[in-house]
Amino acid sequence: MDRKWNLMSFAVVLGLSEVAILILFGIFVDYGWDGTPVSLRGQFLHDSHGNPNYRGPGTSAQELSQSRVSIPDSYSMFQDVHVMIFIGFGFLMTFMRRYGYGGVGFNFILASLVTQWSILMRGFFEMPENHYRIRLDMNKIIAAEFSAGTILISLGVVLGKLSPVQYVIMVVVETVLAMVNEYIVLYLYGAVDVGGTITIHLFGAYFGLALARTIHRREWSTDMFNDLKYGTHYNDLFSMCGTVFLFMFWPSFNAALAVGDSRYRAIFNTYLAISSSVIGGFVTCWIVKNGKFTMDIVQNGTLSGGVIVGSVCTLYLYPWGSILCGLMAGVISSLGFHYVTPFLDRRWGIHDTCGVHNLHAMPALFGTFISAIVAACATPEVYGSSYFLLFPNFAPSNTSQDYFALKQIYPDLLPGSGRTPTGQAANQLASLITTIGIGLIGGVLTGLLLRIPIWDGLNISNVFDDESYWVVPSKLSKDQEGTLRSQISIDTGRSSKRRSVIPQLEPPTDYVVNMIAQQNARIQATLANRHYESTTTEFTHNGVQL
Repeated sequence: MDRKWNLMSFAVVLGLSEVAILILFGIFVDYGWDGTPVSLRGQFLHDSHGNPNYRGPGTSAQELSQSRVSIPDSYSMFQDVHVMIFIGFGFLMTFMRRYGYGGVGFNFILASLVTQWSILMRGFFEMPENHYRIRLDMNKIIAAEFSAGTILISLGVVLGKLSPVQYVIMVVVETVLAMVNEYIVLYLYGAVDVGGTITIHLFGAYFGLALARTIHRREWSTDMFNDLKYGTHYNDLFSMCGTVFLFMFWPSFNAALAVGDSRYRAIFNTYLAISSSVIGGFVTCWIVKNGKFTMDIVQNGTLSGGVIVGSVCTLYLYPWGSILCGLMAGVISSLGFHYVTPFLDRRWGIHDTCGVHNLHAMPALFGTFISAIVAACATPEVYGSSYFLLFPNFAPSNTSQDYFALKQIYPDLLPGSGRTPTGQAANQLASLITTIGIGLIGGVLTGLLLRIPIWDGLNISNVFDDESYWVVPSKLSKDQEGTLRSQISIDTGRSSKRRSVIPQLEPPTDYVVNMIAQQNARIQATLANRHYESTTTEFTHNGVQL
């Protein structure tokens, strides 16, 4: 019974999860404003008493026909994020010699599951605002991709050390905790985090590190064990392809949910930061590795600039500030690979397969502090009309006279809490503490859950090995391949001889029959002509007619 459960547990757990998602989608999820015909959009409008099909003041037929999310802009951003999640993250995880299938394959499976599950989890928090329905739009789809990124960051810490069913259990639990943390950080604290430095990178990294420590085994911290994960020349090239894809599309990742002029700043700041982190990473690697480059730093440390500016990419960081942040991130991440990773592994028992602590945790930690500093320096003179758009809690409450005065200047202004820039900085730091706390506690609890024997955990001989769960093509040495080719040639020669001794006759086709009939007709005609000529020709011999 145990053996059968071990074989079927992955299919059972994943299948039941998808069935549950299907049922919940059928009950709660519907198309949003842009996916609904114009004539039916009145159902989204309610008066103060909750009566549907109510057109408030200024809600004209023309306004009903307008899209709330621009398809050309949002879908292009979605495509870029989609490539990052499924190609960038997927191929980045192919650096291990015997776990390339697992790196790409489990990335594919789990990201597909999380995108669906996170739509439900995030939608449940927003249901009271949408009359207890989950309304799909492009922003929710992009946010689902962000949730997949959070889970894949945690996956990078424990990659190759869990069974398929344990992966599924991990992402189902983590997605729920990630949505709870996101709700606290973005809605209760009102933190600025459009690029996910706090809710994506910081949470995903510390959840994965706590999980790795909980499931850790002593033999995982030996040099011989670490040698199992190092790949070949070709593994590193495939992983480098993932790095390049992430580098190319990271500006879209940070800017996908930004609006107005802040989207342009997000692109500019991220582009400059991630470019400078490449320089910082290569320089630091050259110094600490005594005049050589290592692929772990090149593949990961060079991307840290996109992480560190995630929270501040829409703010006035200024171009020089973006470059400075990127350089700092590249240096910090590279030093982490050289010094911090071995220390965490041997002293703390935290085996980090992909170096997530260096690429995501440390840059996100510094990035959150930077976001607090930048928020504390925000002024209306610098941000102009974007001041209350980027910091909605800075707006006065609707009971204040200042609110109605500002309402005359900014007609779309919504009431806030009257927060000060210093208060916003404090909330950025509170978000940091909360995220690390939820991530660490959630990772420990999830690790304890995964240690239950029913989940078919891996033993030491099956880690970092595709053959445990994938059908892997057999490998042939040169001698074995030569012997196989010789045997094929011998068998082919014998088969040819048999065909020559015993010819295989095929039944004639209509075309062949017609050809034979035409040939016989020509022969008969030729013979008839010769007979006619033989009866009319005069024969002579030595000039004498015969």
